[in-house]
Amino acid sequence: MKSKVISLTKVIFKNSFQNMETAKSTNENKNKKSAGMIILYAFVFIYLAGIVGVFSNGVIKELIEINQEQMFLGLILLAIAFLVLIQSIFSAINILYYSKDNEYILPLPIKPSQIVAAKTNVLLLTEYFVVAIIGLIPLTIYGILTSANILYYISMIVILVTFPIIPTLISSLLVLIVMSFAKFTKNRNRFQLIATIFILVVVCALSFTVNDTNTTPEQLVAMITKANGLVEMLRGAFPTLGMAIEGITNVNAVSQLFNLLLLVVTTAVVYAIYILIGQKLYLKGAVGNLSSGKKTKKKFDKEKAFKKSSLTKTYVGKELKTLIRNPIFFMQCVLPAILFPILMIVLTFAGIKGEQNGVPTDIASMIPDKTTIYLGLAILCSIQFFLMFIYISATAISRDGQNATFMKYIPVPLMKQIDYKVIPNIIMTTFMSILTVVIVEYLLRIPIVYILLITIAAIMMGVLQSYISIIVDLKKPKLEWSSEYAVVKQNMNLIWPVVLGMLNITIIVILTLLLGNFINSYIFILLIAVVYLLLTMIVRNYIKKNITKLFDKIY
Repeated sequence: MKSKVISLTKVIFKNSFQNMETAKSTNENKNKKSAGMIILYAFVFIYLAGIVGVFSNGVIKELIEINQEQMFLGLILLAIAFLVLIQSIFSAINILYYSKDNEYILPLPIKPSQIVAAKTNVLLLTEYFVVAIIGLIPLTIYGILTSANILYYISMIVILVTFPIIPTLISSLLVLIVMSFAKFTKNRNRFQLIATIFILVVVCALSFTVNDTNTTPEQLVAMITKANGLVEMLRGAFPTLGMAIEGITNVNAVSQLFNLLLLVVTTAVVYAIYILIGQKLYLKGAVGNLSSGKKTKKKFDKEKAFKKSSLTKTYVGKELKTLIRNPIFFMQCVLPAILFPILMIVLTFAGIKGEQNGVPTDIASMIPDKTTIYLGLAILCSIQFFLMFIYISATAISRDGQNATFMKYIPVPLMKQIDYKVIPNIIMTTFMSILTVVIVEYLLRIPIVYILLITIAAIMMGVLQSYISIIVDLKKPKLEWSSEYAVVKQNMNLIWPVVLGMLNITIIVILTLLLGNFINSYIFILLIAVVYLLLTMIVRNYIKKNITKLFDKIY
């Protein structure tokens, strides 16, 4: 059975990335371009790794100063658990049920347990890309700064391999349970969307229930004064987090190895239970998914179809409908942008819960000067973090697939079409920016003029990011795909919103360090808005001048 699972895992994994491989051309010129892209993506990875490394270095040194450095390990492991838990929901439902290979795998004489195991293994392999950036780099830097021994690094590797498995299994199990009802639905797309949102709500509810701790101020002071006491707050935040922390921090080698062994055994037991449950549920959802999904044919409304409308409204409406009506596009390109602000709101009210005088007043009183440049910097950096999860412009051309060639033949100038295609991304970045500053304003009560300037600057940064992202998609479009899932999960263009977000954060941090002590905060934020407005005009002018060349890849 093991050999079959391993073979099937290899086939599914290779099939998942076959489009990326076939995109490489056979002729020498295009091979050079492929090599150039590999170098470029390697540079991007190093850049992101550098940003994460610098951030980790600063945080660890600050925590070492107050003897709370182990808190960093707990935060990183908790971040891995949460991100894997959320991200695997989007991936699991597509890999397990909406993958094109189901049509070929299900009729074969393969046991459901083997299919579930293989597909879950592929899901785990994709999650390790995230773990490599947010886990491996920070924990390695922690080991260097704390002069850890060789056992620490061995423990680190074991934990980074085993710890993400249970969060992935939790998400996958919820998907298996919910999708077992797929046969009862008539509209597959709508069910997929509702199922994903439902699972996200359940996972978030469970997360907040588990993390709902009532630590008193006295207990908090006691933890701070005790060496590495703050890490105790995190141990119960996730089922295996305590084992992982003990397995990487315990000074007793025997106890450290025992906790590592306990983590591995617990993970293996949970995996076995998951496979036993999965084999009972999987076929119900997979077969139901293949047989369902027939949509009721709507009556053709002639008046509505031929109603006169403006070009802008029609074109932008078409883009928005493609995003909203296609569940995969919606879940991968739009839903994360909606999800993170909602999580912010829930976290905000979770923090307010149980306070007598109200947290907003307490937090606001902790910051006497609410118009400092550094506060504006923190808000802009937070917004940029959220914008990294918006992939609308980065897939604007790719989503059209082979139909993208129509852009060259319809009687609409190409530059206008580019403007129309970035509008949905601008809408989402604006939504994210406004929602973030509303929450910040509710908590901190910043002067209205200052918060408005921050909002304008954030929107300008989002507009620039929207135009640069579509340039990336024009230069490297993914027009040949067998399923919508390939557009968003097998598309390296999606790394660029993250790169641009990190680059924007770097730029505003550098500007703050250079000008923070010499310029008024209002003028500084206004300057950022003007700089990004000018950059947007330059980028848009570049697109306009090179529009024909940019469309060479669309044929």
